[in-house]
Amino acid sequence: MLFFAMLLALAQTQPHLAIEPWTGSDFQTTSLTAAKYRLEVSGRPNDVLHLSAKNVASGWLAAFCTPRLCSPQRLDVTLPSSGLAVLQFELIRESGGAPKRSGATIAVDSGASVRVPEAYRG
Repeated sequence: MLFFAMLLALAQTQPHLAIEPWTGSDFQTTSLTAAKYRLEVSGRPNDVLHLSAKNVASGWLAAFCTPRLCSPQRLDVTLPSSGLAVLQFELIRESGGAPKRSGATIAVDSGASVRVPEAYRG
């Protein structure tokens, strides 16, 4: 699947986002209580994409994470020469009074977006 994603990234001119449950090891920068997702960002190699999280419930925090940092709500990503970047995306319920569910929409400034499934934290 990774090979196909890399070919797609090299062939396309518009950015593409894909989301699925996180199955890898957690990064040291991530929260233990977060709902975690694998975010694949593909496009032209070396393009800088401006990612943002929208439609997050009040009392929840969205974070884009790499092995070195987690960035709340927004992140600028420079695509590597493969045209594919993999990030960990988190939804974190920060307040006991917050709704028990939140989803999100991740968008790039070019207009591409992906809907993140709702997370439940009770």
